[in-house]
Amino acid sequence: MSDKAFYVDTSKCLGCRGCQVACKQWNGLPGEETEFFGGTEYTNPAKLSAITWNHVVFFPVDRTIPERPVWTIMHKKCFHCKEANCLRVCPEKAIYEVDGWKIIDQERCIGCGACVNACVYGVPEVSEIHHTNDVGQKIVVRDKANKCNACLVNKREIPACVATCPTGSLLFGERPAMVKLALKRVKELQADNFPNASVYGLDQYHGLRVLTVLRDKPEKYGLPLKPEIVPVTQIESTNNIYALLSSFTLGVPALKRAAYKVSKNLSKEA
Repeated sequence: MSDKAFYVDTSKCLGCRGCQVACKQWNGLPGEETEFFGGTEYTNPAKLSAITWNHVVFFPVDRTIPERPVWTIMHKKCFHCKEANCLRVCPEKAIYEVDGWKIIDQERCIGCGACVNACVYGVPEVSEIHHTNDVGQKIVVRDKANKCNACLVNKREIPACVATCPTGSLLFGERPAMVKLALKRVKELQADNFPNASVYGLDQYHGLRVLTVLRDKPEKYGLPLKPEIVPVTQIESTNNIYALLSSFTLGVPALKRAAYKVSKNLSKEA
């Protein structure tokens, strides 16, 4: 799976949530306790979590052009940034890279929440439950962070979300080919009266492994155009303080998370 990437075309997404269900089925993830209107419009559950690794976001209908309302629906998961803040800040080196994909080592993770705080996309979360799937695998462990691993842990050639997409909104292939396809699609959308159509993921964090075709500017969909990389000096300062404070936590995950938050705040003041 070297130099592979996901292609997400929001202009073709029907909001069927097939990707969402396929991810849970393939990885043996439990359902969320939620309400019918969990998030904006029909977004449900409201956000990604330790037990929901990809989901479908429904944005409010854009009625800028009354005779042509646009309802954007977007598949979202970990973007697998080339320069990933989550990997950089983890004080236990529990996040590692395989062919560009960022994976959380459940054995090493201490649930400090460093990756949660560092991710501008709100992807990784620390689990509040234990969950074992139907074949006895411990998929989710309480007080451990979790997220999409591009189907590298429970391996398959084509990720489950892509394999189930009925419209071609989700594709998976060599990144250069996905980039070429995304740029081609943007030109088609611009010619179809969407002048601000864009591709998100070409440059952010030196390149994302999830390329998203949008009908408008990224900011409209809550995607930062120029997300910042956490400075090395800040990481070192935070982790040095954390190394001291964590020795007083007695191994209690909640205290470790609190220690990390205090360390981060103190490093900012230093």
